[in-house]
Amino acid sequence: MSQILNVNGQQYEITNWDEFKEKLLTVVGFQVEDEIIKKIGEMKLVDTGKYKQGVTSEVVNGELIITNTAPYAVYLEYGTYDYWQSFGLETFPAALDPKKKDIKRAAAKKLPKGMQPFAPYRRVLYNKAIMERIVNKAAKLASK
Repeated sequence: MSQILNVNGQQYEITNWDEFKEKLLTVVGFQVEDEIIKKIGEMKLVDTGKYKQGVTSEVVNGELIITNTAPYAVYLEYGTYDYWQSFGLETFPAALDPKKKDIKRAAAKKLPKGMQPFAPYRRVLYNKAIMERIVNKAAKLASK
């Protein structure tokens, strides 16, 4: 099966599409992992390192699956309690509240109940500029 791939105005004919797709998704996965790990570091979400080390990607049945093995990963991504009620699955705060552990108790009590969604995965995956850079680089690497 043959496909035409357009990357930055360049057209590439891919004659071994199934093999190429697997390679492309794998390369995209590695780059997304790197960006998420970088974002976790920037956001100072590192305590024991389990969350940062838990970032994984794999290609299964032609789909790229990006996950985290840390048991608390879902809470760092989506938040809890009042924050979860405010943001849910679709959105996350553009500007983060200070971490409650870093401020005085009285100031922390003024913030909503629970933990805010830090959303490092969505901050990478929903960022058009980051994803364009990743896909363009992956297409070049996978075509070699």
